[in-house]
Amino acid sequence: MNGRADFREPNAEVRRPIPHIGADYIPTEEERRVFAECNEESFWFRSVPLAATSMLITQGLISKGILSSHPKYGSIPKLIFACIMGYFAGKLSYVKTCQEKFKNLENSPLGEALRSGQARRSSPPG
Repeated sequence: MNGRADFREPNAEVRRPIPHIGADYIPTEEERRVFAECNEESFWFRSVPLAATSMLITQGLISKGILSSHPKYGSIPKLIFACIMGYFAGKLSYVKTCQEKFKNLENSPLGEALRSGQARRSSPPG
């Protein structure tokens, strides 16, 4: 013995340090692939459908007289606004799905940071 007492439990889980993910972080090739995949999937499967649906609903409301059209520009400003809101709602709705994709990556500092952040939130403080 070296004169120091070892108070660790033999089966205790040793926490690895959380990798620092800052503005200067350079993603791995696999992380870049997942970023591109998430961007494309969120656009085609969430943003486009929500933008189109919100524009159709807005145009329907204008046609029924529930929403008024602009005297000079007609329904265009409201349709553009509905399209933009649908686009961003689609992007935001895909965030959890993308986080899960990153958590499932092996040897990914970003995935490790997401996994350890989830573990820290789910475990009781103590």
